[in-house]
Amino acid sequence: MKKQNTLEKLFSRLNKEKIEYCIRGSYKHLPKKVKKGDVDILITKKDLKRIDKIVRELGFLFYPHTEPNLFYYYHDLELGLIQLDILVKQKMVPVKKYRGFFIPKDEKPIRNEKGFLQKIPTFSKRKLKYLFSGKLFCVVGPDGSGKTTHRDEIYRALRKFPLKKQKIHFGTDKGFFLRVFDRLFKLAKTYRNKFSGKITITDRYIYLTFRKANPFLVRLLRMFSPKPSIVFVIQTPYEIIKKRKQGQRDLLKEKTVKELYEVFSKIKGVKKVHIDSTKPIKENVHREANIILKEILA
Repeated sequence: MKKQNTLEKLFSRLNKEKIEYCIRGSYKHLPKKVKKGDVDILITKKDLKRIDKIVRELGFLFYPHTEPNLFYYYHDLELGLIQLDILVKQKMVPVKKYRGFFIPKDEKPIRNEKGFLQKIPTFSKRKLKYLFSGKLFCVVGPDGSGKTTHRDEIYRALRKFPLKKQKIHFGTDKGFFLRVFDRLFKLAKTYRNKFSGKITITDRYIYLTFRKANPFLVRLLRMFSPKPSIVFVIQTPYEIIKKRKQGQRDLLKEKTVKELYEVFSKIKGVKKVHIDSTKPIKENVHREANIILKEILA
């Protein structure tokens, strides 16, 4: 039996529990595709608590201060990021069934009734909620482990999530003084993002800086650097790293790779998530994206 995607599971649950609903916007691509990430649903007020329970059980997380609409987010393995945009009414419009879910009987879109003046207070509440609390997510691993690919794919997976976000690369291909200046400049960016409520996703971070120098400098750097919400450690066997970097000047020795993983294992005071890069990138990004959503919205 073919595995259902999250939307198929949602519609199945709603139908089984006889909940009144309909897709109030574009629907012809559903449930096999999600157009622009949005799934617009109309429900009745009497079913609100039941709907909330169902979507949360399916893994969706609530995004606050969007009234009168309710927003929920989840990253599906096949569909990517899904935004449920739920509008609550006292009474359901006439509906008909279409491909296992319900749409308006006249097939006309039910538009959002939220006016401009209503958007101002909800927008302000969201800005205040995330102000000074921007999240920092770091992807670390030896050269050739796949960290840059993971960072880019995570960013792409969350592209339609409404909070602003930025990718930052903590490069290593510079001389000592240029590298120090580059680190300080990138750290200033992460601080700016934190204060403005922006999501930052980095390729590398400060954990290898000064690692062979004075321990005092290491402690000082970590003390004054923005603290990551999560550090994703990309676990890659040396045989794979060697194959990827074969013939390149920056191929690390196996001993060095082991030393780097020891450094990552000793990172303290932050949440670490280990990622097995031998698994398909699609599965890993699905997991990483939902971990990040949970960190932001839970």
